[in-house]
Amino acid sequence: MSRWDISDPDRIPNPEPSGPAAHRTKEAENTASAVGRGGTSESSPEETQRTPWPERESTRTPADRRQQYTDRRRTYSLRDSELEAVGEIGRFRTVDIQDLARFGYHGDQARMKYDVENLRKQGLIEEKTLFRAHKSARKTVTLTEQGYRLAVQKSGLPEGQRVYHGFVKLREIEHDADLYKVYQRAAKEIREKGGKVLRVRLDFELKEAINRAKEAASRLPEEDRATFLKPVANENGLSIRGSRIHLPDIQVEYETREGTVQRENLELLSRNYREEGIRGKAAAGFKIYARAGEANRIRRALQDTGLIREVLSV
Repeated sequence: MSRWDISDPDRIPNPEPSGPAAHRTKEAENTASAVGRGGTSESSPEETQRTPWPERESTRTPADRRQQYTDRRRTYSLRDSELEAVGEIGRFRTVDIQDLARFGYHGDQARMKYDVENLRKQGLIEEKTLFRAHKSARKTVTLTEQGYRLAVQKSGLPEGQRVYHGFVKLREIEHDADLYKVYQRAAKEIREKGGKVLRVRLDFELKEAINRAKEAASRLPEEDRATFLKPVANENGLSIRGSRIHLPDIQVEYETREGTVQRENLELLSRNYREEGIRGKAAAGFKIYARAGEANRIRRALQDTGLIREVLSV
């Protein structure tokens, strides 16, 4: 759900987390099948250990030597894999280090831990451990301001790619971290069809673009607002109903095998969404994801209205 749409009537207020310990269970790493097939299955090593950082060519040298990078009179010593990790974390703001190892490091936990520790010591990333009842601790990372500047200048991210730094809301960190897995599932499907991811837009960026248009529309007569906002929604690859533009958690912009540019909107739903809100997100054309324990409720909500959509678990 879009964390910024606080006026969204479909959203139930998020309860404050309580109790110790916090990580997804092993079940939460399962990948669910489409509606109608049911069940979940865990990804094989071949699926989760493909080439890291698939949106750009790796600059890693055979010896994987450290290189010096200077910013504001401060010099950082980084391996190529560490610089790539800075860019990857910056694209998503918040990343679970286990997922970083799984998707970015071919499952190489030792290499990931070494890189993350070096980045932390040089002040480029910040760590936060989440605790929640009945689950193991979950460690997440985000860029610091120094890491942000380095990602913008040196990480080789695609043109137009927004970079983020700093944790936002404590109660949103778990949701934000799961979005990285949501993206990886969608990106894998795009690559399998011969496509190439161009950039990722989080709801932070989409909200900014839409809010500017909504502010301008608010000065128009009510009957003219939808007409004014429709081109803005189309330009950003979003759907509009009346004068309300639906915002996804993530939008993936990609080039198809045929060379056309398309967008795919991804939404991670949770127990905090009412059934009406779930149906609204599906009607907006979003690809729906859920945590493994919540997928069945979401499937039922969609089947009740005939909106049979693919619901994938992360």
